[in-house]
Amino acid sequence: MSLWFFVSDLHGHLSRYEKLFNLIYFEKPQVVLLGGDLLPAGYGNQKNFTHPSFIHSVLQEGFNTLKEKLSSDYPNVLLILGNDDPRAEEQELAEGEELGLWSNIHLRKVVCGDFTIYGYACVPPTPFLLKDWERYDVSQFVDVGCIPPEEAGILFQ
Repeated sequence: MSLWFFVSDLHGHLSRYEKLFNLIYFEKPQVVLLGGDLLPAGYGNQKNFTHPSFIHSVLQEGFNTLKEKLSSDYPNVLLILGNDDPRAEEQELAEGEELGLWSNIHLRKVVCGDFTIYGYACVPPTPFLLKDWERYDVSQFVDVGCIPPEEAGILFQ
């Protein structure tokens, strides 16, 4: 049986990323799933912009260091942005994908061994300020829930 890690809601806390990178280094999982809310609070909001290049200086550098150290033991890193992460950061995430550090799996299907992973970053609307990743899956006039199975195939290619 292979070892997989799932983590979410790191919210840009450097100590959480340091722990994650150390665990990946020592445990050598086959797959690491980052389930959103990866960036610091207020990231992309000019008033609260606390770290101008978090994706590059923390995520890219951290995962690149791991890739160099682990070589063939480097895990398959799959990620999505969360409802607290601005959609505008997808382009910077694409740079890490081009470097082979991770795959942004939003609206994608990825096969990992015997498992198929479907990425979907959106969440139903919350009672808080509307964010980039909030949406009604079916209709705003129907109870929010899952997409009917017969419609899910059109989302993932």
